[in-house]
Amino acid sequence: MKKLTIFLMFVFLLPLFAHGQTVLWSYKANGSLWEHIRSIKNIDDVNNDGHQDVIAVSENDTLYCLSGTDGTSIWKFTAGTCYLERGLIAVPDLDGDSTADVVLATIWGTRSVFAISGATGDTIWQYDTHEYGSGGWVYEVAPMSDMDGDSITDILASTGADPDRAYLFSGKTGAKIWENNLGYAVFGIREIGDLNGDSIPDVAIGTGDSSPSTYNIFTLDGLNGNQLWNKGLQGAGWTTITIGDLDGDNINDVIAGTMSGDITAFSGHNGSTIWTKNIGGTIVDLNTLSDINGNGADELLPSGTTINNFYCIDGLTSITLWSTPAPDQVFTSVRIPDITGDGKDDVACGTGYNTNVFFVLDGATGDTIWYKNMSGPVESCWWIEDIDGNGYPDILVGTRDGWIYALADGNVSIKEKNVNLTHNEKHPPIFITLYPNPLVRATEIHYTIPEDGNVKLTVYDVSGQKIKTITNTFMEKGEHTIHWYGTDFKNRIVPAGTYFCRIDINRKIVSTKMIILK
Repeated sequence: MKKLTIFLMFVFLLPLFAHGQTVLWSYKANGSLWEHIRSIKNIDDVNNDGHQDVIAVSENDTLYCLSGTDGTSIWKFTAGTCYLERGLIAVPDLDGDSTADVVLATIWGTRSVFAISGATGDTIWQYDTHEYGSGGWVYEVAPMSDMDGDSITDILASTGADPDRAYLFSGKTGAKIWENNLGYAVFGIREIGDLNGDSIPDVAIGTGDSSPSTYNIFTLDGLNGNQLWNKGLQGAGWTTITIGDLDGDNINDVIAGTMSGDITAFSGHNGSTIWTKNIGGTIVDLNTLSDINGNGADELLPSGTTINNFYCIDGLTSITLWSTPAPDQVFTSVRIPDITGDGKDDVACGTGYNTNVFFVLDGATGDTIWYKNMSGPVESCWWIEDIDGNGYPDILVGTRDGWIYALADGNVSIKEKNVNLTHNEKHPPIFITLYPNPLVRATEIHYTIPEDGNVKLTVYDVSGQKIKTITNTFMEKGEHTIHWYGTDFKNRIVPAGTYFCRIDINRKIVSTKMIILK
């Protein structure tokens, strides 16, 4: 059969890979004064085209829902902006229409928690913090396992003065399940896991105000919001997260990032310090990167103000795994699924004030894969499932001057100078099916691989967080079957919602959607 030789002139492609990636689409959020894109996220398909879509909130007080494939507007919601990347989340269906929904934490005048229909942009419910005095900025909203027995994700929220409270709301109705008045601003709030042995997940919060005595981390009983323990911090507790059990007692531990530049891991059991590290600056956000050094713990990606390096910190030990100099302050640093084909997740991050650059870094080494100069400071970034059809996820970026971008990942796995293909020959496909789907508890994953190789089968939630690696081993080509029992990496039952099952073999990636019912 006649051979068709395709010459890939790598010398000409190299500048593209090194200095910037194709803009797949862009959208401008216009405002009379401020336009900052405070937060940007993917959301499971809301316009029924079979692809993930995009939510982004601007300082012009508008939340945008855009088509993930081309950036056209699906709906707009005008009520206010959030302050932090953590003030906007996509959540599993709240209103019973089988479509993912949105929760927004607002500042300035509205000072509210809004649950918003992903399908229409209409308000499902609103909690207005003006219940207490002049209300307070809502700094973070976060999903919480179902606490009121209706099989719907509930919603955590943290507020400043006047309320100075941590809240848990019914995801379905917005009714308060509990609130805790701390007496000073609550900046960070997250579900942590069961800390007190009652089989109910608990909550960690970070606080601060004008006095050092207010710089604390608290854990709260997930059932009623009552305090379990608290520990003092060197600076205001801007963010709290968990990456699981670090000290071997089978209880999830808590990590806090502070205004003083400290990152500290605390025992979830009693609050004793496991480790602490100072990187300077103000730690506004701590995102996680899937374990890159094989010790079983996720890594940490800090960002904030006056931080001038991109850091990857070992979550188990606090050792700096890599540190890459940044040209300005690191405003955002988040995990993205692997785009290099090495089986390890990578990092999207950006800088601003004077030097506005978006970077994609190799998650294993911190090396720059590519970068792109931007017209304004990079306020936020995230990822979205493959738009351009190369089998790798693409990237979302929001800038201070109101631009929302979808950028091609860069197709960085292409390295050959010459590739010989037989005429009409196509790469053999990877097939993956699940039965049942939707599922209640367990599903059989059937997949066919076209060649021998290491197969990594991973489950992600709609936010892109890795839930569990089901298998990561060498397999021969052909048909295979494996079961997933609806559990996460600690064998806990995951909540109802939409998930993605991704198979990765020899840098070929295929994903399929699955829905868990309860």
